[in-house]
Amino acid sequence: MNAPQADSRPSLQEVLGLLSRARELLDGEDTRADQLGRVALHLIDCVVDVSKLLAEDPDLDATRAALGSARSAVVAATCAVRDAHGRAKGRVPRDLPACPLSTR
Repeated sequence: MNAPQADSRPSLQEVLGLLSRARELLDGEDTRADQLGRVALHLIDCVVDVSKLLAEDPDLDATRAALGSARSAVVAATCAVRDAHGRAKGRVPRDLPACPLSTR
């Protein structure tokens, strides 16, 4: 028989620590001025929110809140891709954001 393999996944605290460090590295003036940078920060925030919600109390309300955060991440990423595509095609001026996005 095969011996059971140990779970090699990092703990939630390790993952949240890595996400926090990534956010610190990205959270500079240049990043916040750039649409893709703001989206990256927003995506990290969404992952942290979802992880905490589901780890604390994985009930129906927490799942709904996590789904809302995931939807927000998808909208932000979609806007960033459209913006980047439009800029690459020369349709969107560099100083005019295609989608408004706030960060925390």
